[in-house]
Amino acid sequence: MRQLFRFMYQHGSHLAFAAILMAMSSFGQTYFVSLYGQDLRQAFGLSDGGLGGLYAAGTVMSAVTLTWAGRMIDYTTTRRFTLAVTLLLITACLLVSGAQAAWMLCAGFYLLRLGGQGLMVHTALTATARQFPLDAGKALGAIALGLSLAQALFPLAAVQINYLTGWRIAWLINAVVLIAGVALAVSCLPRAAEKPLRTFRKRGAEKVREASVWKNRNLLLALPAVLASPFITTGFFFHQARLAEEKGWALSWVAGWFIAYAITQAVSLLSFGPLIDRMTPRRLLPWFLLPQGASMLALWLSSSQWVTPFYLIMTGVSSAIASTLATALWVQLFGSAQLAKVRSAVEAGTVLASGASPVIMGVLIDHHVTLRIQALICLVFILAASLVATRVQVASPDDINS
Repeated sequence: MRQLFRFMYQHGSHLAFAAILMAMSSFGQTYFVSLYGQDLRQAFGLSDGGLGGLYAAGTVMSAVTLTWAGRMIDYTTTRRFTLAVTLLLITACLLVSGAQAAWMLCAGFYLLRLGGQGLMVHTALTATARQFPLDAGKALGAIALGLSLAQALFPLAAVQINYLTGWRIAWLINAVVLIAGVALAVSCLPRAAEKPLRTFRKRGAEKVREASVWKNRNLLLALPAVLASPFITTGFFFHQARLAEEKGWALSWVAGWFIAYAITQAVSLLSFGPLIDRMTPRRLLPWFLLPQGASMLALWLSSSQWVTPFYLIMTGVSSAIASTLATALWVQLFGSAQLAKVRSAVEAGTVLASGASPVIMGVLIDHHVTLRIQALICLVFILAASLVATRVQVASPDDINS
């Protein structure tokens, strides 16, 4: 832990830049957008399924776009790419604020998901992993604290602002906060950190052809485990009101324990970042989902109100590790020279998984498959994905293109 804090002190400027970007990505994250769900349903006359369908459509379109848009970071500086992504996310906030029809809201969702959870996170993680390839676990764990802090503070602030101003003005305020946050982030970015991509390509002999990314055996073996956490976490968070109703819990009781989720994430990020570097991402990959598996087991077995903190704390552990492990794994398997290409492809899958889970789980609920049974299904998938992940091996540069 002492080494981690020393590392954070030595590289504070670059880490602060990326951590702020992670926090600003909240405006396109499901946990934040869902806070406005009731207002949006009323304003546009949408059912729960209708709003979820628009959100899923925007998410799918953003995932498709992300596969090529994420690679643009290779052709410009980190600073310029950050400003372009920020402009995109500001446009999204303004579009949601001024939406007069459902199709405009869907377009707003598309830009929110692309700019927020997609490109803003992609920028922070890619720039950091490239800057610190040998300490990727520590660095990525440190910057992910930005999102954990936002998850602890933004929901309460957003609810209060929404109550005082209404949701349209609230989204204008979100745009202002975004501008201020990114301005602070860019001021922290050292000029020396903006290395052109050719520097990295000279270091790395690996050349991953675009078509070969999705044919790579290691990637395909790792994906089920990598995508499991965002799919399960987003789905259960999106349907937290339904979960509380099924279990007989007060929604305020569930919401109150989200601070434990945020704290757990922060502690886990600080603890597991150095562990990822010591164990290597590949060795940790088959094990990181087990805490979330325990949370699913608890949801299946019991309706006690004390399952709530256990479920959120265990989910927080796996979510924290997942947020840093995947990028560190791609560095280990593909090298930093190809990180943007690989991450943009995988991040598209992550965005798609997190956007699809609310719809899939909602359809299952409509067909009388309770969240208790869905928790059991998720547990089985976690165990299977973890078993498959044991087959991932570090490949030679020649194997990467095969």
